[in-house]
Amino acid sequence: MGEGPSGREFEPFLNRLFRLFDLEPRLSYNLPYEQIYGSITYDTDVYVVEAKWLKEPVEVHYLGSFVEKVRHKTTNTLGLYISVRGFTKGARERYADGTCFITMEGVDLFLVLDGHITLDELLSRKKRHANDTGSCYFPASLMLND
Repeated sequence: MGEGPSGREFEPFLNRLFRLFDLEPRLSYNLPYEQIYGSITYDTDVYVVEAKWLKEPVEVHYLGSFVEKVRHKTTNTLGLYISVRGFTKGARERYADGTCFITMEGVDLFLVLDGHITLDELLSRKKRHANDTGSCYFPASLMLND
């Protein structure tokens, strides 16, 4: 999961948040050759979840290894990559025109916790954006400006 002193508390926090929205979180588990942060179920879809609490935005190489985890699941499995510090420009551009996952940033989580958008609406809008554009990245701040 995430690095840094707050990373240890991040997984339980996300699990409580996912439970609050009835997303049926499954805690992290290990498979041969990979460790999975966990998974959630939303709108009949299963999302493999990976979360990072790094000092810097997530780089493209982290997303590449996540894509491999998602693609080794069933064809209906999607990915949700959560990064408290966001994603580098290179990471966003690499998955701007074809993706099997959506992203969530710390600001997105704050907007959910502050009541500006519900978690299920956030996931739904991000998935729709990915389906329409092929891009993994659609921050909640842009949704609220629509």
